[in-house]
Amino acid sequence: MARIASAALSIAAVLVAALPGRAVGADIRVQGSADAVRVEAHDATRNEILAALAGRFALSYRGATDGRSLTATFEGPLREVLKHVLEGYNYVINTGDDGLEVTVVSPESNVAVPPPRPVTRGRQE
Repeated sequence: MARIASAALSIAAVLVAALPGRAVGADIRVQGSADAVRVEAHDATRNEILAALAGRFALSYRGATDGRSLTATFEGPLREVLKHVLEGYNYVINTGDDGLEVTVVSPESNVAVPPPRPVTRGRQE
């Protein structure tokens, strides 16, 4: 019985090790000041890059991006770097007392949403 349990445990360990995933994890380097940022990201998600920027600068963020990883280098002022990191997403950047506040709203869409029709004031029938 102990041999069967040991064999089952060994098989389970092999199966878990074979599952796709990032064994090493993301490698993100953030350098410079808010006026001249350099981000080198290897196998990192956009959320991981945002977290690294938030750890270095007065920046907070909320919302989520997809879990796809990317390898890229971004350079420029912090707002421009954020613009490139969040390319393909709808987002808002506000300047608050505590720095930049980034809200990721949704993935970008090619479908235009028309504005609501104005409500006419006056006599209703």
